[in-house]
Amino acid sequence: MISLKWNEDMCVGIDEIDADHKKILSIIASIIDAIETNSNTETIDKHFTDLLIHTTAHFKHEEALMQTMNFIDFIEHRKDHCAFLNKIPELQKQIVDSSNVENAEEVCQFLYDWVIEHILISDMDYVHAFHNETRRSTSLKTLFYRSSEWLSHRVNISTRVLITSVLPIIGVLILSFVAIKDNYQQYKNMQLLENLTQIVIQVSSLTHSLQIERGLLSSYISSDFTRFSKALITRQYKSTNEIHVFSTLLNSRVALLKEPTLVDFIQSTQVDIAELIEFRKNVLDPSLTNEQMLTGYNDIIGKLLSRVNHLSQIKMNARFANHITAINAISGLKEILGQQREIGTLLIDEKISTHDIIHNERYNQLYTQLGMQLNAIFIFNYSATEEQKQICGDLCNTIQHKAFINKTISDFMLQPLTQKSSQFWFVQLSQRIDDIKIVTDKLVRELEVKTKLRLSKLEQRFYFVLMLITTIVIFNILLFTVLFHSVITPIRRITNALQKVTLGHYNQQMDDCYSNDEIGDMYDAYETLRRKLLQADMAKSLIKRQQQSLLDRRKERDKYRELASRDTLTGALNRRKFNHILKQEIGFAKQDKQKLSLMLLDIDHFKTINDNYGHAGGDQVLRDFYEACFNSVKSSDIVARIGGEEFAILMPETTKQQAQCIAERLRLNISELTVLYGQAHIHLTVSIGLAEWHEFDSFNNDEFIAYTDKLLYKAKNNGRNCVVLDHNKE
Repeated sequence: MISLKWNEDMCVGIDEIDADHKKILSIIASIIDAIETNSNTETIDKHFTDLLIHTTAHFKHEEALMQTMNFIDFIEHRKDHCAFLNKIPELQKQIVDSSNVENAEEVCQFLYDWVIEHILISDMDYVHAFHNETRRSTSLKTLFYRSSEWLSHRVNISTRVLITSVLPIIGVLILSFVAIKDNYQQYKNMQLLENLTQIVIQVSSLTHSLQIERGLLSSYISSDFTRFSKALITRQYKSTNEIHVFSTLLNSRVALLKEPTLVDFIQSTQVDIAELIEFRKNVLDPSLTNEQMLTGYNDIIGKLLSRVNHLSQIKMNARFANHITAINAISGLKEILGQQREIGTLLIDEKISTHDIIHNERYNQLYTQLGMQLNAIFIFNYSATEEQKQICGDLCNTIQHKAFINKTISDFMLQPLTQKSSQFWFVQLSQRIDDIKIVTDKLVRELEVKTKLRLSKLEQRFYFVLMLITTIVIFNILLFTVLFHSVITPIRRITNALQKVTLGHYNQQMDDCYSNDEIGDMYDAYETLRRKLLQADMAKSLIKRQQQSLLDRRKERDKYRELASRDTLTGALNRRKFNHILKQEIGFAKQDKQKLSLMLLDIDHFKTINDNYGHAGGDQVLRDFYEACFNSVKSSDIVARIGGEEFAILMPETTKQQAQCIAERLRLNISELTVLYGQAHIHLTVSIGLAEWHEFDSFNNDEFIAYTDKLLYKAKNNGRNCVVLDHNKE
């Protein structure tokens, strides 16, 4: 016998919920007791109604509590509640409709299992969460304790061990990532600077060649195309090669460089190179004046130097940016000096007096360009390092440079007409330009060496950091693996052993020796639990044998009851059992507004069969007739023998039209039935009366049977072997 009593161990600590549990437990105990004592239907119905009412109220209390604390499994609990409420009417019907002891035992066991699972397992989930929420809102715990409690509730221990081991690795990786990113950025900047250096070198070389070409061409034109012809051709060839090398460099860098300023520089410079090539095709055209030629060269060289000067604005290391600015400044000084050389050459070749020279526009341009040169020297000195200033020396001294220009103008331009020589002027300034070119080349080479050295150091640092990170990560992974398994493996063993215990396997012993820590305590606690459960299981087995003995006796008693409700000849339900079921089905039809149909069947000329074949032949006919009826109707229909050759078929949830189809099929099956008795083949027909129960008729058992019996006699009076139903009942 299943026993249910309230125990303090079942208390969840919430008064309202505990009160509900006590009441539900009491009701379920009453239901189990009523089933075991074979109480009447009204008593069982009352207990099930009470159970439905109180469980509905209890579930509402639980769901309201879950919603107030935003319980994460609220939806799952609500589904379980609805499932049980829907199950209660099914259990009630299973008990009331069946007299089978196994069905009764199944219902009792289900209710017992449900109430234990609901109180001790399901409700404990949200109750623990409720108590934790209450403690968090009322206790003055420290922030550290609250954080650890929150973490323990939301993150499993494997993850916590993982976090503990991985956090240092993540910290190292973040720092390493920052270092690598900074190193990478510096490396990219140095690569960019290396490309800029190559561009500056090529621009310096190209502009220098163009400056020489411009000077030679100016002298060539001034001499009426008689002097410098050979030198000009040689220089033009060199300039063409410089243009080709520079164009190749730009084309090779287009796909590699992504810096917007540098990309724009390359695209603009390619346009300038195209203009330069087109311009140089026409420089020897006799219609081109010296002024037009100089202006064309000056514009192109000025564009190239200006674009290179803008490259210093690209985001890079400030020291290297100053290097480029200094180189650009000294290159600009060289270009302005070259322009000054050409203007002076043209001015001297005009063969005018000193007075006219002083008042000439070109003479004023000479001093304007001197101011520009001094400004370029100032920019150089401002941007250059001490080492660069030493390389430049007196060439970048504003006072000495100003004195040099003034002396050169005085010596070669402000002399009597017979002593003036544009060739000496040209050579003097060309020498100065060549000296500046040497300085420019040294500065560029210095920048190139420093850039490559910096790139090499950055590569070495990158590989060092990468190796260091790899070593740290590998070491931490190995350490984490050892620590993880030292903690998780024992816990998993305990978990696996506990899972086996829940399945009833108590032979999983913990013999391993662990240190005297929390895991060792868990092992001891498990072993104590295992032994207690083993003792309880042995006691349970003894009780179960006693219960099985009692159950066997009850089954034997129910077997006799079942035999008492069956017709011994055919195995069909007898009239007493049929009347009991009919009463129940009429009650269900009233309550649930369901359809209910009844067939009364009478074997035609059964007396003749008895007379011709004896009672043994008649008995065989009755058995085969019942089997044919049972096989012709639905599994939910009830077939009973209520008289000698008279049978009844009760069809729940079946309309009159549906029942008529079944009746015609049954009549046809009976007419085709051949009963074998000895050497004889007995053929049968059947008369059927069919009626549907209607609520407005308010028929009770006897009235419903009597009404249907009238239809049966009507079928017999109509010639037998037919189905008669009341067509006026709708």
